[in-house]
Amino acid sequence: MNSKLPNNSSSRSGRFKKKLVSESFLKLESEKVLLNLRPFIDLHQAKKITDAEFVCSYILIFLSNRYPNTFIGACKKSELIPGIKIMDLPFEFQKNITQKIDLHMSLLDLFAQYSFKSTPYSVNRALVEWVNGNYGLELMFRIPKPKEVLKQQIMGRRCVTTITDDRLQNYILGERDALSFTMHDLIHADHFYYHNDCFEGQVGFYNLLYQSFDYFDLSNKKFTDEFEYLISDMNAYAVHLLKCLKSAMIHYFDEDYFQSWLKLMDAPVELKILNSNQYQPEIMDIKIILWLKTFIQSPLAVEIHGKSSPKVPERV
Repeated sequence: MNSKLPNNSSSRSGRFKKKLVSESFLKLESEKVLLNLRPFIDLHQAKKITDAEFVCSYILIFLSNRYPNTFIGACKKSELIPGIKIMDLPFEFQKNITQKIDLHMSLLDLFAQYSFKSTPYSVNRALVEWVNGNYGLELMFRIPKPKEVLKQQIMGRRCVTTITDDRLQNYILGERDALSFTMHDLIHADHFYYHNDCFEGQVGFYNLLYQSFDYFDLSNKKFTDEFEYLISDMNAYAVHLLKCLKSAMIHYFDEDYFQSWLKLMDAPVELKILNSNQYQPEIMDIKIILWLKTFIQSPLAVEIHGKSSPKVPERV
């Protein structure tokens, strides 16, 4: 699972925030970015570059525009990855960049070997693992609804959205610029897949929510906002996800609402005392994770990493 990526970074490569640039800057950069994207969109539609290569190109176009001559950071050699070569891309990098890299390397080699300014390592790793077949990502040119993301995750998949139209001029959903939005998806993908045990627990958790979806009262807007965040925009250790769910259910409804759901799902007794002083994580986490894994329905969900995973009991 662990790809060979640079250990050292440029001064900002590890920092990430929602809004990487101002909205006024987006209006200025969008025309140039869209112009540079057009040939890559054509290549992708002609199936001459893969989904992952398109996302790599998308990121590089933004970085090259925002940090000309300086977006390339530290380098660490890794195994070569086949694919379209940098010299064959319909894009001309600045002189300082071309002097620093080997133009004969593939586009994916660039992401495997170099860090980039304002880009967390998890972005690079997600792209490399996607190509290696370890991350089951799906490229989208639209923003899926929360329940659609939930359906993807119960199948062991995650989406990566790239915006390729005039929406580049504004913050997406009023929160992120387009580059930040795409990187955010890749970071979530890495949180979803990187640790196999954590991955399987998440898949079980999302299946649990999908199977009990009709129980949840989505007429309460504040609860719905938290619930939709859980099912589509929060990839974390599964026990932590359950803690957040329990807290929201009790806060917006009451203890009986939560306890009734536990009975419906035949939950283990450990879940009843989650978030309390009686809970012993070193012992009880294991029991809860094993219970969550019984909800996994799709073989794809546990084989996505190219390695066999422990079988879990079928639910009756």
